[in-house]
Amino acid sequence: MGPFKNPIVTCDKCNKDFKLKQSRLKTEIVAEGIERTYFKCPECKHKFIVMYKDEEVKENLVEMDSLKEVMQEMTNEKKDTKELKVICEKLYVKNLETNDKYKELYGR
Repeated sequence: MGPFKNPIVTCDKCNKDFKLKQSRLKTEIVAEGIERTYFKCPECKHKFIVMYKDEEVKENLVEMDSLKEVMQEMTNEKKDTKELKVICEKLYVKNLETNDKYKELYGR
């Protein structure tokens, strides 16, 4: 993950704008081996789910970070990174599918 840039978000419930600072992100355990990352609106305390992580998602994120580093080196050396991009995309899609499954089970 790159640097966290504190985007401005608008609460769906109270329409308040606020900066999404790294310190607002919280993690809780929702089931054995499954974490939920979320933040709350500072005004109305509405909870927004960012993502769910299990062991496979965590491993995929580490693998994606490693692939991105290798791709950067290959790009610097003017080498083709297409195959690694495909692998990275598959891991990303798998994580999205896993997140969707957990959102159905544990809430959006």
